[in-house]
Amino acid sequence: MTFEQLAAKLEALFPEKLNSYTEFKCNFIRVKDVAAYKAVLTALRDEASFKYIVDVVAVHWPKKREKFEITINLFSIENKMRVFVKLSGEDNKFPTITDIWPGANLMEREQYDLMGIVFEGHPDLKRVLLPEFFEGHPLRKDFPLKERSWFNNADEQGLGLKFSR
Repeated sequence: MTFEQLAAKLEALFPEKLNSYTEFKCNFIRVKDVAAYKAVLTALRDEASFKYIVDVVAVHWPKKREKFEITINLFSIENKMRVFVKLSGEDNKFPTITDIWPGANLMEREQYDLMGIVFEGHPDLKRVLLPEFFEGHPLRKDFPLKERSWFNNADEQGLGLKFSR
């Protein structure tokens, strides 16, 4: 199956809900309607053999109307094809895909931790890389880099750390 065949098949299943294109030799499927998002991903898994989820990433665009975008990186071993499925939203809430690919659990938790993306319906959405007391999400473009006390002012492990600005 080629990407053009896949795009035609998905367009027949989800008319007017997708924008499929190739850019820089990468295949993209932009989902226009959040209501069709999980159905598109399920169709990719079940009907097009995209059984391997490579990554879940997020981007923060503070000056755009749709400030957040998530990209699901999928690979079909059978078809030897990679597809990036994109979904944009005005706020940081997106549906979880852990019910489609259980391996997305830690990937979604990473995006929650670093970008503040809330995956609705996630079974265990909590920080995975940063400590629970860390304030903010450091990969957002509006995260303050200057005049910030990293972590907090408490030397919780008694290491004699001095915190400064």
